Amino acid sequence: MMRQAIPAFTGMRCLWLSYCAFLLVLCGCASDSTVGPSGQTRGRSSLFGSKGTPWTIQCREQGGPLRAEHVKQIAETLRQTAGIRPDDVFVVDGSDGIARLYYGTYFRRIDRKSGKHITPKKLRHDLDLIRRLGTGPGELYFFHARIVRTPTPDVGNPLWSLSSVDATYSLQVAVFEPTENFWEFKQAGAEYCKLLRDRGFEAYYHHTDSCSMVTVGSFGPQAVYVTGKGVQVLSREVTELQQSDDLLKYNHLNGSVYRVKSSEGTMIPMPSRLVEIPKRQGSEPW
Repeated sequence: MMRQAIPAFTGMRCLWLSYCAFLLVLCGCASDSTVGPSGQTRGRSSLFGSKGTPWTIQCREQGGPLRAEHVKQIAETLRQTAGIRPDDVFVVDGSDGIARLYYGTYFRRIDRKSGKHITPKKLRHDLDLIRRLGTGPGELYFFHARIVRTPTPDVGNPLWSLSSVDATYSLQVAVFEPTENFWEFKQAGAEYCKLLRDRGFEAYYHHTDSCSMVTVGSFGPQAVYVTGKGVQVLSREVTELQQSDDLLKYNHLNGSVYRVKSSEGTMIPMPSRLVEIPKRQGSEPW
């Protein structure tokens, strides 16, 4: 932690039709709100205009029981630093048990020629400034600061959050990721979870800053076992669940069955897969 004497830093049939309609709304349309530094939505303009999508600078992250308090102290000191815009400093205590300090909101577009994100001059300048801040000569406090997508608030019924399940594994059936014209990936994950719940499945969602995963079922360690030849095999309970419905048979990415190219050049659908259930203090399951 920083020394207290330093006042500032220096330097995711009928049901299927409903599903398609749901995806059309969530994955095919632009948002009518914008994201502010706090991660909350504001205004009525689209996120996806000529400006691009919102990114921010992740300055620092910390785990532990006092993570939020410690990071908020650092944030307050950062707000008092010369050259820093106080209103652009914000803290998010994530559901993964990590508190993160962010700075600024910057809109980035994809360059049509290179296919890469364009980094605005202001973002480059602020990132350099943040990285140079320290508590003394040679002590760069935010040296590992990096550009990340602006975090969005978690949504969904908290009782359906995967991290609250007391089990070892769950069956991953869908993942929603942000794209240049689709930012509501957490809303999509939560809504798809509800769709499966309405169908009668034990569905859960798990949000991160980069994607929202949807799973079905909860299993103990016996859900997977290793044969005498060292091959991992799913239990009968898991395979029966996979085969019980077309929506559970394969993995979906942003509403479409996820496929990979085989050695013969054909596109093969990837089956749903067993993942470890993340705990609040644990790491990501993929």
